[in-house]
Amino acid sequence: MAEQTTNPQEPAIGHFPLFGEYEAMVAEELEGLTDPQLDWTSPNWGWSGWSIRNNISHVASHLFRWYILRWGDQIFPEGIPYRDEVDYLAALPHRQLDKEQWWEINVILGKLGEAIEMVHGILRRETMDSLLAKTIEMEGPGFYDPIAHRYPGTLLPHPTDPNLRIFTLEGCFHHSEGELVTHLYNCQRLKRAQGLTARVELPKIGYWTLPDWDTTEP
Repeated sequence: MAEQTTNPQEPAIGHFPLFGEYEAMVAEELEGLTDPQLDWTSPNWGWSGWSIRNNISHVASHLFRWYILRWGDQIFPEGIPYRDEVDYLAALPHRQLDKEQWWEINVILGKLGEAIEMVHGILRRETMDSLLAKTIEMEGPGFYDPIAHRYPGTLLPHPTDPNLRIFTLEGCFHHSEGELVTHLYNCQRLKRAQGLTARVELPKIGYWTLPDWDTTEP
């Protein structure tokens, strides 16, 4: 049988299946949780300083923050969406949705759904070639370095400044996958710390799979 090859000109969405599965994974993991369970934190572990609600708010904010604030001029040629509320969606420096506007879990999940649909739109327009061609400069070595080797060509040295890296749009989507899965892993640990059972099986991608990541359990 002839080996199948990937067409780099096809829409990129087929190469990032997590974005099509994530909402359902979160909904299943959070189903039936009460507000006290969603807001439970503990000083006992580094990962338990943020609640389940905080983690889900963060991943929604992450998608708006990265793809509008950092990439918006390159990937939204017809006009950047959410321009009037992006400061509240990014909610720097806390990196969560603005708590005054989006706090109830169903409202947070609604914004997460909007963020993922925005990502779907980008991936339908882009190809794997264009994801590698679009780049930004980032101060380095940075957050993505530990997993960049898994995705060759997505994080490159700067030609003149050793303190900078060239970060591709493909690399950013892999970074987002890693963020989304790792924060859902934290939600599962927060559940287990409360005597609750995790529900979904997580794909073995993202920062939680690194050998030196804090994978302590309650």
